Amino acid sequence: MNMISVTGMALLSAFWPFASGVMLWWGLAALIPLAIHFLSRRRYDEVPWAAMKFLLTAIRKNARRWRLEQLALLALRVLILLLLAVALADPIWPLFGAAASPSGSAGDAHVVVVIDASFSMDYRHADGTRFDAARQLAGELVKSRFQGDGFSLILLAAPPVVVVGDPVFDREDLAAEIAELQRTDGGADLAATLAEIERVVDRTARREPRLLRRRVCFFTDLGLTTWGAVSEAAVQGAVARLADKADLQLVDLGEAGGQNVAVTRVVAAEGIVTVGTPTRIDIEVENLGDADRPRHGVEVLVGGQRISQEQLDVPAGGRATTAIVHRFQIPGEQIVEVLTASDPLEVDNHRWLSLSVRPALEVLCVEGKSGAARHVALALEPGTSQQSQVRPSVQSEIALLEEDLSRYDCLFLCNVRRFGRDEAGLLRQFLEQGGGVVMCLGDQVQAQNYNSILGAATGGLQILPAHLGDPVPLGEYFFDPLEYRHPIVEPFRGHERAGLLTTPIWKYVKLEPFPGDDVRTALAFENQDPAVLEASVGRGHVIVLATDAASTSVDATTDPPTPWSALAAWPSFPPLVQQMLRSAVRGRVQLRNAMVGDVLRGAVPGGLADASVVLTDPAGRSQRLSAEGTGSVSEWTFTDTARSGVYTGVVGGTEGTVQRYAVNVDTRESRLERLDPELLPRAIQRGASDTAFRRTHATASHASQSFRYLLAGVLLLLLSETLLAWLFGRSAAHAAVVS
Repeated sequence: MNMISVTGMALLSAFWPFASGVMLWWGLAALIPLAIHFLSRRRYDEVPWAAMKFLLTAIRKNARRWRLEQLALLALRVLILLLLAVALADPIWPLFGAAASPSGSAGDAHVVVVIDASFSMDYRHADGTRFDAARQLAGELVKSRFQGDGFSLILLAAPPVVVVGDPVFDREDLAAEIAELQRTDGGADLAATLAEIERVVDRTARREPRLLRRRVCFFTDLGLTTWGAVSEAAVQGAVARLADKADLQLVDLGEAGGQNVAVTRVVAAEGIVTVGTPTRIDIEVENLGDADRPRHGVEVLVGGQRISQEQLDVPAGGRATTAIVHRFQIPGEQIVEVLTASDPLEVDNHRWLSLSVRPALEVLCVEGKSGAARHVALALEPGTSQQSQVRPSVQSEIALLEEDLSRYDCLFLCNVRRFGRDEAGLLRQFLEQGGGVVMCLGDQVQAQNYNSILGAATGGLQILPAHLGDPVPLGEYFFDPLEYRHPIVEPFRGHERAGLLTTPIWKYVKLEPFPGDDVRTALAFENQDPAVLEASVGRGHVIVLATDAASTSVDATTDPPTPWSALAAWPSFPPLVQQMLRSAVRGRVQLRNAMVGDVLRGAVPGGLADASVVLTDPAGRSQRLSAEGTGSVSEWTFTDTARSGVYTGVVGGTEGTVQRYAVNVDTRESRLERLDPELLPRAIQRGASDTAFRRTHATASHASQSFRYLLAGVLLLLLSETLLAWLFGRSAAHAAVVS
């Protein structure tokens, strides 16, 4: 009997595939009722007794029926145990096996589900967004797989997110996890995602050797900004390597065409806004669809209150611009929001701008010799208006060490002789906080000291944008505005009589700009030597003026001594200084405005009893951050900026300083161009739409439910066995009474 059962299970397993064939060994439990049946049979000794003859006659009359009833119950109990073992082994019906698994085997696959989480997946149709469809189809895929298959889950994003790395085997739990996924407001990095997939596949192959087959399934809209990278050699190599290890399948959720209008630009003309000053805000709206959008609504809100509403004609594939002028009456962190009329892709219909509104700009003017900063301070604040927009403070060189530089928006360093390493460290920290530094050179400047302390990497940061050479020979030099391309000199366009081109310069320090896109020449001399250099350093800006900004620098080799320039006495000097200030302080605005995925940073003044920061994201979730650093200022960072909107940080407790950050989407993802599926690598099984995917996996889902039906059969047999045992017992008792 034992050999027959083992042979029967082997034949059953060979004829009928199972997801967990080892569970069939539980079928040996069917021998237990048989053993009990045979062991419980009793042997009787016959003893003649006249009184028993009538009773034996009655028993013989019902013995055949009782024997059949006992055999029926025995067969039912054996069948219950056999059916339970088959259910635990999770059989795969041959009718559905091919649809569910092309290789004809099951329960030994590692399936990596990859869902595109870029914001183009938020494109809405009548029945929901593309991301909704991706979640639903991915959940159906997981539920349709076989018992024993392992699953990993990765979001195609920038950077990619490994939601489930090591495989899980509970399909219902993973389907629930997929249903809770949230897309990002960013793009997607295909190369980085492929690298993560390969790492997950390789690690699983080492840790789960029984998962012999591997499949990677992408759910995506084939957006060109993401999938255009398949033309790159590195991505093609990654796909080829992955295809050697796993089957690749792609479910296409996108479609050609699509209408979308996005707010692509919101900027303030001024870097830092002062109270009561007219501030121009420039707005750009782009139509990324193929249909004109006449009278498309645009609203502007400040602090949640609408201040402007207008309608723009936006041609197909074109742009429309507008500008508003607003006076901010309250100092502090202000948020400007621009939104357009609704369309199928909502996420790029909003754009935010964070502005720091100050009572006035605080500027520290450091002079290396007496009078070197006097003209700069006068140009910054001529005293012609009742309300001062700039508050300059003229001090000596020692102020760099004694003053709290975080109080100031900009530093003007006028003819400072030399710098120590402590001063260089403070300048670096000031620039990291988004401050601006303007260096006006002169006859006291020690070029070698500047180059070694400020020009070399100071803690990984280079402060000077150029190597300082020797002063040029005494001569007559004039400015070249370089077609007024740079914002510092752009206001002089069309105003040639303002004096910029006729400013006499007799001597200056020769600047040799360092290579790189961060260094820009705003103003040159006619011989093309740089006169004004501007560069981004850290999160701030450095501007270098090659000559003196006062009349205190002279060439003593002539008699009488010749001043370096007449710049301070020329009518172009005040607007030039004010434009340098505007360019220098715009880092503070950039510090408060970021893109999705960027790191947010903020400063915490030293000496606070509570140096922590409570940051609230656009969804209203808050978390406490710790500031790190030494000295007068420490810094906090926040990296989870996957959603666009306003992030608010409160420094020093609930009543502390408020820091507001605007995080916006990169509108390259707003372009709905798709990659032609024919351009996908051949290794990726392509062309499946969501409808085809549903049809392909519909029958597989039935196969995955077979064990449930078998368990239901076991329950039905248990109830039947109980009922029959009761009926047979009642019948036997009745027969005994009658006898």
